[in-house]
Amino acid sequence: MSAGEKDLKISGEEFLYNVRLYRVKFPDFWQKAYGEKNGFYAMVEEYAGQFVEKMKRGEEYLEGDKIQHFWHEHCFFCWNKAATDAQCVFYCTEDMQYWICEDCFEKYRQKFGWGVGQGEELCGKELHCRQSIVTAK
Repeated sequence: MSAGEKDLKISGEEFLYNVRLYRVKFPDFWQKAYGEKNGFYAMVEEYAGQFVEKMKRGEEYLEGDKIQHFWHEHCFFCWNKAATDAQCVFYCTEDMQYWICEDCFEKYRQKFGWGVGQGEELCGKELHCRQSIVTAK
């Protein structure tokens, strides 16, 4: 591979090689998560609780499906936004820590050797939000 062909963003990201990614279609995935109060819902709820606790505001969003507005992720490669209330398809790692938009998935699928599962396979798993980066000043 020549220097011009090297994609600097994916250089050194060996942890993404030969993994199974899960196809998630929003808002359907969120509606299922909210209805079942499954692992994804619990992860969003955990993040929302941390946010409210640290920022000392936003308690009104912890009730009902308003909680979904606390969560969003970005494509690991291009930074496209995944949101629970948007019409979009993303692929994520099993722990839901890394998200890849549909375009980047198609672009890099062969290079990384990704397998594909359906997001519904993750619904029964226990998931945890990343360590919070929100800080109160």
